[in-house]
Amino acid sequence: MLSPIFNSQLIAEAFGTGGTLLILAGIGYMFTDRAGVFNIAIEGLLLFAAFFAAVASGSLSNALAGVVAGVAAALVVSLIFYVVSIRLRADIIVVGIAVNLLASGVTVFLLNHLFGNEGLYQPPRLRTLPALSIPGLRSLPVLGPTFTGESILTYVAWLVVPLSYLVLYHTPLGLRIRSVGENPEAAATVGINVQRIQFIAIMICGLLAGLAGCYLSIGPFGGFNRDMSAGQGWIALAAETLGNGTPLGTFVSCVFFAASEGVSSNMQAANIGASQLAHSIPYVVTIIGLAIAARRATVRRRARRRGRGAEPQPIAVPHNADAQPVTGA
Repeated sequence: MLSPIFNSQLIAEAFGTGGTLLILAGIGYMFTDRAGVFNIAIEGLLLFAAFFAAVASGSLSNALAGVVAGVAAALVVSLIFYVVSIRLRADIIVVGIAVNLLASGVTVFLLNHLFGNEGLYQPPRLRTLPALSIPGLRSLPVLGPTFTGESILTYVAWLVVPLSYLVLYHTPLGLRIRSVGENPEAAATVGINVQRIQFIAIMICGLLAGLAGCYLSIGPFGGFNRDMSAGQGWIALAAETLGNGTPLGTFVSCVFFAASEGVSSNMQAANIGASQLAHSIPYVVTIIGLAIAARRATVRRRARRRGRGAEPQPIAVPHNADAQPVTGA
């Protein structure tokens, strides 16, 4: 009964098609989170990048042009986010929500104004990114399908995980990012330009989120749908939180959430349970993951408080310890 749901194709979905977008967006958000920037505009970055990637690819019949346009759009929006929230010190939550709402409205407006529809953009000239297969690995019993016919951005997402680890923990930039995120005042006292480091982190996030958005529209699907990100940016944010802000933890969390989406798709394909229930599985899993992360953070805060509250006991000193020894005449 469970074989239509839990199978090798589900693993390939988690590590490949389903996990690619979450890994890129989650690692991107990780850089801003470690720099002390609560960037909830991931959803908007995905939408803007997906729209402009599809339009450029469809207009020029060139997938590379689509990638350039999508990443450029995400970087421009990230620059605006940085200027308004960091330089002008606007409320960062409000700015992030505004970017998300703006992305949803602007893409629909441009669809209607430029192409005469508000739902789907899928011209025949649109070119998608090439799919690659790694020779010699497709025969593996479990992960074989993962290395067969995957988009080039899937392999980029896998490479981003170790590269982000090296950058974060083995470069001066990574040290500065972590220092700014943990204690910006202390970082500033040793000469680190806090806003400059946060700018770099936001741009890295924009780059990776832009690639994730390109995967949405010129990856396996090939086209742009209204609000096609469908909450994937929020799930990526939750995955980074559950992964404790580390590259490996974020990667594992993204694969876990992608697997939950694969379970949902397999249940709908096999007509198991109500379609509404199956469709809600990824979001229920996201809520559970956030609850686990919140509980873990609460336990750690309590442990730190207990550690600070345990003051060392003073050594008992006799009341006459200050008395001078008596010497003979």
